[in-house]
Amino acid sequence: MTLRDRDKVVENDCNCAISEIEAIAKKIKDLNSLDLNVLLDVEDNLGDGNITLQYTLGALLAQANSHTIHHYAIIAYIMDRLDVEIKDENFGYNPTTPKHVLKHTKAS
Repeated sequence: MTLRDRDKVVENDCNCAISEIEAIAKKIKDLNSLDLNVLLDVEDNLGDGNITLQYTLGALLAQANSHTIHHYAIIAYIMDRLDVEIKDENFGYNPTTPKHVLKHTKAS
């Protein structure tokens, strides 16, 4: 199910957040041994009540990756407006974005 509780300790304690990130990174690395074509039932509320949809594990991971890049793009925009330099010029851009576009879309 996509409904999830927020963990206030992780939100407010950097050491706890780092431990959680490390645990998640290990789980992601362990995904290499899984079948990405396995079907999973995902329950979601799309506005008219909960429904169950089937996704492959690979499709879910691809969607999560795309959604993460979307959030990174928002963060990059905010950082740019605050005049905070991000050293990674690709941060917030999909890897498929042509490199010449990156040069012309950065705020100066």
